[in-house]
Amino acid sequence: MSVHRDRYGVPHVRARRLHDLAFEQGRVTAHDRAWQLEVERLRGEARVGALGGSGAWDALARDLDIEGTARRGLDALDPESQAFFAAYVDGVRAGFADGATSPELAAHPAPGSWQPWTPLAVFLVQHVLFAGFPTKLWAASVGPGLDPRLAGLLGVGEPPHGSNAFAVGGARTASGSPLIGADPHRVFESPGIYQQVGLACDEVDVVGLAFPGVPGVQHFGHTGHVAWAVTNAMADYQDVDVVDGRLVVRTPTAELGDTGLCAVLPLLRARSVADVDAALEHWVEPVNNVLVADTSGRVLHRVAGRVPVREGGEWTGWAELPRTEVAPSDVAVTANDRTDERWDVLSDRFAPSWRRDRIAALLQEGHVDVAAATSVVTDVLDTSGGALLALLRGLGDLPDPSRRIVAQLEDWDGAMSAGSTTAGTYAAVRDALVAALVAHPVLASARAATPPVHAEVLVPWWHLPSRVARVLPDLLAAPPPGLDLAALAADALAQVAALPPQTWGERHRFAPCHALADLGLDPSPYLPAVTGQGLDGDTECVASTRWIPGTDACTTGPIARLVWDLADRSSSRWAVPLGARGIPGDAHHDDQFPAWKDGTLLPVTATFALRRVAPDADAPLLHGWFTEPRAAFWGMGARTVEEVAGIYGWIDEQDHLTASFVLLGDRPVALVQTYDPFVDEIGEHYDRQPGDLGVHLFLANDAARAGRTPELVQFLLGHVFADPRVCRVVLEPDVANHKSVALLQRLGAELGPVTEIPAPMPDLPPKTAQLAFLPRPEAAGS
Repeated sequence: MSVHRDRYGVPHVRARRLHDLAFEQGRVTAHDRAWQLEVERLRGEARVGALGGSGAWDALARDLDIEGTARRGLDALDPESQAFFAAYVDGVRAGFADGATSPELAAHPAPGSWQPWTPLAVFLVQHVLFAGFPTKLWAASVGPGLDPRLAGLLGVGEPPHGSNAFAVGGARTASGSPLIGADPHRVFESPGIYQQVGLACDEVDVVGLAFPGVPGVQHFGHTGHVAWAVTNAMADYQDVDVVDGRLVVRTPTAELGDTGLCAVLPLLRARSVADVDAALEHWVEPVNNVLVADTSGRVLHRVAGRVPVREGGEWTGWAELPRTEVAPSDVAVTANDRTDERWDVLSDRFAPSWRRDRIAALLQEGHVDVAAATSVVTDVLDTSGGALLALLRGLGDLPDPSRRIVAQLEDWDGAMSAGSTTAGTYAAVRDALVAALVAHPVLASARAATPPVHAEVLVPWWHLPSRVARVLPDLLAAPPPGLDLAALAADALAQVAALPPQTWGERHRFAPCHALADLGLDPSPYLPAVTGQGLDGDTECVASTRWIPGTDACTTGPIARLVWDLADRSSSRWAVPLGARGIPGDAHHDDQFPAWKDGTLLPVTATFALRRVAPDADAPLLHGWFTEPRAAFWGMGARTVEEVAGIYGWIDEQDHLTASFVLLGDRPVALVQTYDPFVDEIGEHYDRQPGDLGVHLFLANDAARAGRTPELVQFLLGHVFADPRVCRVVLEPDVANHKSVALLQRLGAELGPVTEIPAPMPDLPPKTAQLAFLPRPEAAGS
């Protein structure tokens, strides 16, 4: 087993067996996310109050029976999945036994023991509030005094709300293969809710996003052959009641005794859209839109999960959920919206189409590549503000300061950029108008509503300003009786005119939540350094960083941004708001924030590069490589560090020789040396041809390289043949080095004669070499 970390600390785990892979994923997660694992374990056990502070969550978790549901879900897993989850738990335990910790844990008892069912409880914790039951409780609490149309509108905007995903068919991409882009929107948490990870063994090779505490990858993954991404389908699949002061929620998971996590192993093994589609037949909840694409060019948009068929309040079966085959010339977009009438089986409440329509417009022209797809997920145009701007333009008899604001907004392009003062002014007017609407008598019964149970946990769903803000375009387009919108808007302009101007970023700051705050404790010593940074985007932008009226805190938005490339997985990109490790003060605690914020994103796998050998500085590393038993064929095992430095110093002085490291990220994983056969004596031992270039390759015994040797060699060949003068690569491994000879044959090399090759320096040994030739690719096909 081995773990390689890329330059941003993302773990890429490799093992021989699937069982060992799960163990090592659990172990590395304990070291990266110790505090988070302890919090989520305790939440699943309804004991997070043991960390101090409020026990409000624990009361909710007991009502929902999270632990009991997880135990039954474990029993429902097939035996192989049970063993996979158990191995992960063993790895978590081993990580804590190794001393895995975090500063937050310093004042608390040592982490408790994980159980085989704990990962299932963690998964449930992450999704228990993700469906509709809190809004059903809200709707029941507002009373009969609220206008029915207004009640219906306000009932759509429950948090958390968002997520975008799109799939571009191969006929619409620059590469000819499909692309998937996605950015799931949830509450910003510190540490982040998703863990970037690479997982590889003899059976699987996947990169994706995992929930810390749950093995494998679930919602977002790329196996090199097939990739998938999800959005919340906004389905109505939970029923709720309050009985004798106790919350009773009916869910498909509880009904079936099945968490749906039998899907995890088939997802890891998937090599086609058909494989992912079959895996998702196990899925229960949350009910998701899933976009799937594979290297053959097939693209599928389907809904996965269980939605009950209701008759007279009873559940009588499960609905047949919609699915669409996406043609190569088409684009599929899902942004929590109603895709078409077939989606009506899910719900009668969906997100408005602002984000979906904007994404579709951005992808309408030209052939999409990874850079273009990346720019889509960071687009900041707000297309939902037209009704408000029209209202302001129609106001008459305004004082001069208010007229100046209207004129300023008339020239605005609608971009919610953090540095824009005009966007800040627009937001200030909008905020003042929402405050006036919330205070208006027509919303009196909504203002008076309170959660019937578990108020401390559920109160965000009763935040009326957020609900009003979400449906503001609809309210302005068709206001309920009794609202004088013109007067309210004029007052809002007057309020803003009296204030100093602010940029949008000054009104809209990154505010990740920490579990200590949920407990009523002070999280400030543990918050990331990027807390308080101004953010681009807005609720209905594609870059959906959610606006909370009356505050400058942005607590919800894209918790990851990614683009999956089916032409070449190594070209795929991703970033999360913070970093790979959940340890305050660690170098990788929040180092991805700039790439996430500005949309540059990061490679999902470390890329190869070359660096010239510095003889003196690099001699210790080279000496370590050359003195391993496996390096006997290199012929330098008896050399001292000083002698290695001298040899590579001599090579550096020769015009016809080069020596360079192959870097994976910033880590040397191989040594490549080149020579000119028309100058070097080796050329006298075979039939030289114009354009020949000799190459020696030494592969380091480094876990970072495991599984990527073919990719490394292809990188080197691409580099060598980038020089148009090179027509053929000449290689001469030791004839007894059967692994190297076999590798060259797999790469299509033509084997030449076996010959005695003289040493490049007088005191180095000669060797019996197997000559091999790799022609320039176009020459090979001619």
